[in-house]
Amino acid sequence: MREHGAVLSRVCMALLGDGVAATQALERIAREAATTNFPEGRELARLMGLARAACANQLSKLPIRTASWGNDANAKTGTSAPALARSAVGSLKPTEREAVVLHMVGGLDAAQVAEACGIDVETARQRIARGVGQLVQEQGKKQ
Repeated sequence: MREHGAVLSRVCMALLGDGVAATQALERIAREAATTNFPEGRELARLMGLARAACANQLSKLPIRTASWGNDANAKTGTSAPALARSAVGSLKPTEREAVVLHMVGGLDAAQVAEACGIDVETARQRIARGVGQLVQEQGKKQ
């Protein structure tokens, strides 16, 4: 868990967009990881699966977000790159958001994303491709 703590933190923050909720999710991941034996070589994907579940649990406790998820005053003025990134990722469907965040922020390949999300590899590839494609398309509209 210690060696993957930084990437888990980034993934939780990217999925939740809220520091307090991300901290609570990380605490849950740490508790669950302490009592779990991971297969050798698959620790990161399994930890990301725990992160995905913990973040989903935290999201269920947060206020419902609209299509403007992640948009704040800084995003509107274009002064905050993290706010703009949260806004763009927030525009994705939840399944695609998870796949893109696990892939781009978490550094997982499609097979690891599939394992973390409990889906087959081809579905993981499709979700990543659709999500990244939508992000690229949104970026093109803004330029």
